[in-house]
Amino acid sequence: MRAVSQFQSVFSFLTLSARVALAADLTNLPSALQSFSADIFPDLKTIAVDVWNHPEIGLSEHHAHDLVVDYFSQKDEWKVTPHAYGLRTAWKLETEFRPPATPPKAKLPVIGFLAEYDGLIGIGHACGHNHILLNGLAAAILTKRALVHFGTPAKIVVVGTPDEENTGSKYLLNQSGAFDGVDVWLMAHPTSANAIQPMNARINALTRFVGANHTDVVRKAYEALVLVRDQVAGAQGVPGTLSSVVAVEDVGMFASNIVQSQISLGISGTTVDAVTQLVSSILDDTYPGVTFVASEDTTSSAPSTNVNLTVFGPGGHSSENTKSPLVLTIETFRALTSSTPTTPKGPVAFYLPGNTTSPVLDITFNIRTRYTHDLAAVLSFVENLVSPISSSITTDTPYPALEVTPFLPQIFQSIMSQPLYGSQAFPISTFAPASTDASWIQDAEVDPLTNALVRAGKIVFHPNFSICDPNGGICAFNHEPRFRDVAGTEYSYAQTEKIARGLADLAVRLLDDHELMRNATAILRG
Repeated sequence: MRAVSQFQSVFSFLTLSARVALAADLTNLPSALQSFSADIFPDLKTIAVDVWNHPEIGLSEHHAHDLVVDYFSQKDEWKVTPHAYGLRTAWKLETEFRPPATPPKAKLPVIGFLAEYDGLIGIGHACGHNHILLNGLAAAILTKRALVHFGTPAKIVVVGTPDEENTGSKYLLNQSGAFDGVDVWLMAHPTSANAIQPMNARINALTRFVGANHTDVVRKAYEALVLVRDQVAGAQGVPGTLSSVVAVEDVGMFASNIVQSQISLGISGTTVDAVTQLVSSILDDTYPGVTFVASEDTTSSAPSTNVNLTVFGPGGHSSENTKSPLVLTIETFRALTSSTPTTPKGPVAFYLPGNTTSPVLDITFNIRTRYTHDLAAVLSFVENLVSPISSSITTDTPYPALEVTPFLPQIFQSIMSQPLYGSQAFPISTFAPASTDASWIQDAEVDPLTNALVRAGKIVFHPNFSICDPNGGICAFNHEPRFRDVAGTEYSYAQTEKIARGLADLAVRLLDDHELMRNATAILRG
């Protein structure tokens, strides 16, 4: 109950009846930030649009890196570090404001902003990281303008973090000390709905199958896929809370956190009509937006009497765990091997069209669970299922869960509810829609029995905000190809401008009011 009363006390801070008087009168802070934004936002939006037009996958974001470095190198008040902490596409920006009365060696309060700018393979900025970049840069500059305007001494740090999607560069940056000396880090992520919510824990099990020949390895891999699907859907389910296991076939253009929008499975020893009839009987409305085409495979490298089954879908985020094109081919494999091992044309065999010779096939199992302490158990669950069939299993860098820290969400809700910020609601949710490597910065400690957040290494505030126009137009969820188009609309940039002002408002109040900062950081260990 003590935590609840602390949250309730937050709402008085905007009315100047807070527990302690602010060092500056911030009554006009929202209008001041709006005025500053009219001046600085257009140039920053130009950078974000350029990044959207020229998407670069993780650790290859050289163009985005150079755009930011070149822009801030022309601003005398900012210290710019390109290629920061040994990563070619990371960067760091630093600035501070010391009013004349501030002692030269006085320790300043400090706050940090996080920026991301990597795209997704094949679908560009379908996660909207151009907006995370824009939000981080705009919020930082707005905060600096407000500090000078209101005479508040403080320091601001911005870290550009490449490759959030795959390798988790924040883990590497954290190991290199990139976030040392800053207790509070702010960022915001575009999506399809406003929410302040946790993010789940994630790890990828990179699984290799080896067969006597190509058709043998395809059968082995699909047998493993059937086994995992059965156990995930079984009575015991997957260990942990809200856990999921989503498979990705490592063929062609793929990424572990993207639902593949096209999958092809070759079937020999059957007919086009037989496959069409079978797949049509499996496909129902539980497969959202999925279609298929079965055609005779006439490629010279394919076996005789064969059918190319190609399945199409809308794609999406692996965390959604929807019935995808790959799932439809798995269920087709199940139907052809469990009840009728032969067809009128003979024994059934399987192959990958266009790749009929390789005896090796890799499958990535994208594993997610709500709490970090359950991740090892879910990984072991998958390993125990597929290790008897597979040749090897390796894992990538895990992403811990990101928890919602207390105090800041309520302040942000109050800020964003004001008319100058669009009178927006930001509900606090317990649902974790995806994962983030910002969790490495937070380093949350959660009670394994109650799942309550106990301590954190850093405060990371990570609201998700909608860039879908409520008055119509396109809308989609992250990693769906259509979300790339959403992330390029004028509405999306206008919404990011409001969120950047909201985060700047939050930052200024924390830097200006030491008691607010103490309350916000009370959960830090040590």
